[in-house]
Amino acid sequence: MRAAPNLLSLIHLFGFALSAGASGGCGNPALIVEMSPLERIDLQQRARELLLRAAQSERDEVRSDALQALVKIAPQEGLSRLRSALRAESALVRFVACVGLGELRDKVSLSELRALIEDPDPRVRLGAAFAAYRCGEQSHAAMLTNVLHDNPDESLRAMAAQLIGQLGEPRAARHLRRAYQSQESNNVLAHIAGAQVQLGDEDAADRLIQMVQWGTETRLAALLILAEVELPAARNALLYRLGPAETYLEARLIAARALGRIGSPEGFDLALRVATRPPEKSADDRQKGFRLRSLAAHALGEIGDPRALHALKALAKPDNDPRLQVAACFAICRILNP
Repeated sequence: MRAAPNLLSLIHLFGFALSAGASGGCGNPALIVEMSPLERIDLQQRARELLLRAAQSERDEVRSDALQALVKIAPQEGLSRLRSALRAESALVRFVACVGLGELRDKVSLSELRALIEDPDPRVRLGAAFAAYRCGEQSHAAMLTNVLHDNPDESLRAMAAQLIGQLGEPRAARHLRRAYQSQESNNVLAHIAGAQVQLGDEDAADRLIQMVQWGTETRLAALLILAEVELPAARNALLYRLGPAETYLEARLIAARALGRIGSPEGFDLALRVATRPPEKSADDRQKGFRLRSLAAHALGEIGDPRALHALKALAKPDNDPRLQVAACFAICRILNP
């Protein structure tokens, strides 16, 4: 594993002590010591450098997460890494690279993207079709709509719906309406509604908000979509899911992130408490803790309150999971360069 040592050596730059307020795991903003302007500049630069290194990691999830972060916070610096990721062995990495280059409309990569439309992995084919469309070749939208209507794989139908929404093509509205009427999967219905919201469908917005009250799987899917599509009308439903009536902490943290997306900071204290609580002892608990801390980091990044920086800096320490380090660095960059 060649890339990991380079990544970890850079992560050691984050070996700083927390302020007294944050290290105790206290979510009271009044106890948090704010950073100086010079500390913020230094932290932002280190976070960007870590993400650039992580985008070359041999761990597929680490590399994929870092590539997605670079699309948002350092697209020009990350462009060469996205292009080289088109040739990665991992289908997940190739898919993420396709979608990222499509979002950036990188026509330099168009010939490679065309080739990946014939990739053995169906996810990569969808990502390549999305990217080729974004780069001007609109005929490839048919692959996305065909998968949405006819593919037996529920996850691929949901992915196709999501990518169609990201295209922002009003002519896709009829395909989404037809698919919504014929779907039996709640997960796919949620992604179709999210795509329709991106195309300005107000009725779909109401449906997506209602899904926040559905069963656990659909609720989580709807919350994750709301964390991306920015729907102010969902505020009351999100506040309810943020509160104690929601029994799943994962759902509460995603609701905090979605609230941050629309400029509501109510989830800050919850996310900060989760980000700063003591580490778990057992392996199973540590895995769950990683998941929760990653969700907390994303929520803090979306909320954008600089008082979270000490906690996020601690999450980027070298003894944490590299995926968590990437999430923390992404959040740091979101806060310091919104």
